[in-house]
Amino acid sequence: MRRTLLLSLLTAGAFATIAGDSTAKPRTLATTSTKAKAVLPGSRTPTTTPDTTKSWCAPEVTELSDHVCFFDGGTPSDGRRTLVVYLHGALAMNHGFAWLQQRAMALHAKKHGFTVVIPTSPSDGVGHVWPTSLAAQKDQEAGILAGIKKARDDVEKRVGHPFDETFVVGFSSGAYYGSSLAVRSALDVDGYIVLAGGASSGSAMKSESAGAKRAPVFVGVSAADPQTAGHSRSFAGALASARWPFKVEERNAGHMVDWAFMSHGIAWLREQRAVSR
Repeated sequence: MRRTLLLSLLTAGAFATIAGDSTAKPRTLATTSTKAKAVLPGSRTPTTTPDTTKSWCAPEVTELSDHVCFFDGGTPSDGRRTLVVYLHGALAMNHGFAWLQQRAMALHAKKHGFTVVIPTSPSDGVGHVWPTSLAAQKDQEAGILAGIKKARDDVEKRVGHPFDETFVVGFSSGAYYGSSLAVRSALDVDGYIVLAGGASSGSAMKSESAGAKRAPVFVGVSAADPQTAGHSRSFAGALASARWPFKVEERNAGHMVDWAFMSHGIAWLREQRAVSR
């Protein structure tokens, strides 16, 4: 039963990732705002047999290395070079869910003028999910961070230039893990967009060092998604309590990478980056 329900959620979320909802009116709260705790909810994906006859990367994107894809969407009018690391939602072993999210991110990259690199989370034997428990993070995180670093280096070589700024976008499973990375300052990046999920309690708000970089975080609350809306709101509240630089926006969106969230999130992070220079 649990796997059947999750399959329905994954299917709806994947198609909604492409469809989006541009009609809902946002409610926003911004602040610049250290310690709260985070317990990250786990998730598992339905069992499927991998289709080895097709590439893991969709035809619209390019394979950078094994289970790592990228798409170069160019640059905006001001010429700044932005790299986005996309942490996907839960994926089945089959490439279908991955292709839907990859295609959607390629569309976002082209629309907003950035290059996106899409690593794949470790497999739990059933599907691909990011580590959402402290034990899983301890076991898998070193390899994940090394893989992201390699992907960033590889994409710079592939496109032939460095980037002026790097943002992380996390959706669903990737939002829970991405929010944990953000508040632990685990990656040297310039900002995060966290959509349909978010860590809000436990030890995740504790940075590795007192002087750790506090990258700004844009939190998109999908109000029509009862599974994650409360978590996203709690994460924003934890950021506020910690006086972390953040902005939270709430829309009547479901379990999706909402088009407006992406547009507003990228624009806001670029503004924060310009101010910090």
